[in-house]
Amino acid sequence: MLAVKFDKNRQFDATSEEWSAFASRLHYKRVIQFHAAVHSDTKRVDSNLDVWSIRTAGELITFDFTRIDDGDTRLIVKWLIYKCLASYSVTVSKICFRLFVNRGWTLGDLALPAIYEKLELSRSEKDGYNINYFAAIKLVTNFFISNDAPGTEIEDLFELEQQTPGMSINVAGYYDMEVRLSPLEDQFIQMHTTHDAKFMMRLSYAELRDFVILRLCYEIGLRPIQLFRLSKDSFQSVNGQYFSILRPWAKKGRKNDYKKGTDRLAISPELGRVITELIARQNHYSVQLLQKEDGTDFIRNNGVTSINNTLIRWGADESHKTPYDFRHNMAHRMVMAGSSASEVAYMLGHDSLLAARHYIAASPSISALREKALARNGTYGAMVALLTGELALPDNWQEKEVLGRVGEDLATGIGGCDATDCEYVPVYNCYGCQNFHPFEDGNHDAVLAALRTEVLKIIVISDSTRQSGMNPAMTQLEGTMEQVKAVMSRCRNCRTCRGGQHAQ
Repeated sequence: MLAVKFDKNRQFDATSEEWSAFASRLHYKRVIQFHAAVHSDTKRVDSNLDVWSIRTAGELITFDFTRIDDGDTRLIVKWLIYKCLASYSVTVSKICFRLFVNRGWTLGDLALPAIYEKLELSRSEKDGYNINYFAAIKLVTNFFISNDAPGTEIEDLFELEQQTPGMSINVAGYYDMEVRLSPLEDQFIQMHTTHDAKFMMRLSYAELRDFVILRLCYEIGLRPIQLFRLSKDSFQSVNGQYFSILRPWAKKGRKNDYKKGTDRLAISPELGRVITELIARQNHYSVQLLQKEDGTDFIRNNGVTSINNTLIRWGADESHKTPYDFRHNMAHRMVMAGSSASEVAYMLGHDSLLAARHYIAASPSISALREKALARNGTYGAMVALLTGELALPDNWQEKEVLGRVGEDLATGIGGCDATDCEYVPVYNCYGCQNFHPFEDGNHDAVLAALRTEVLKIIVISDSTRQSGMNPAMTQLEGTMEQVKAVMSRCRNCRTCRGGQHAQ
């Protein structure tokens, strides 16, 4: 809770003379240096100016201090933004600036009781405040207390550190991986990735670049700012077989940190070959890896558009995914594969294990997986895109039919295949393939029952070996079951809407 009991005898309100004295002893450097600046980013700003224009990740952010009328307040806010820029990102600094410009804060709003009241408003998202303001208000308060602002004491930092956003962004809700990327969507992405990598010469430059952005977020969980900071030198190829990316810094650090580089992460051969083709098509005068076709800079905010352009090109309906959806999904996949907290933290680029432990704590237990495998969990009820071809009737199908075993059962009469050559396992891979045309009255329920039997067997083996929490085989079968259920749903809808046309 944010409720804080203050000493009734303590004086929090400060006089204008006290604030003037505080403002007079504030000092900061004439030039603000941005050591992490790359490409077209602003490298330095003159702090004596009343308008600071800073370009970061392709976006122009302006701090117009002339919008603050009171002289002392303007000087204090200038110092505050300088402190933010020295330790945090430009985006965080912009949110802090908005407190005084958009929210109309004055020096009177900096009394601690008023501060805690606004923290509570942010926590509950009331009166125009939202959860994004919470961290900014806490940061601003920390700066003032640490620098002995009027009405504060150094002991106030202890109480401030105890304040958290609360249950509005609790671990279980924040790391709800099933909502961010379901197994069905996961297999949809894998299927189309294989196709695009095979036929990448057919893709335009923009399509190729958007594909690379999606895969970078999916495979190594890059943030938008890291996508912007990637250069051609970040990519490395060894004999055209092994590929890696030097992950850029995401957050502000010390000056020397940026000279050292950061972690080199392996990427898939498919993505590596596509990046090689992307670089071959680029304007050689620009060093940015994800530059636009004309050589101008890719902007950080373009990441969301690029991801969804690719998903829509693949056939997804009204897709809205962000780099953070893929970042969270990457961490979730690692946890489900049995990775440790330190391994997850390394891939996320975190120094602390706190977030990684949250992912592990929020991952479903074996009991939840059992419920899902037995179709008692309805989380994956919706399907975002159709993975198979059009429905067909057995009497009208003239090409080859699918035939294969699921465990000990023989699956027949489920659909036809129009692929000229197929290297995949029959039945198991059919329900996620566009060359597969399910029969409207096919025996899909028998396939689902056989898959459930296989999952139960895997559960028994997992329990006996105490490996219940890390079971990629069961996860794979679970995704196949979701595909079968999606096909069964299409067939039911087709029979319900019997009008002569099959579901599209």
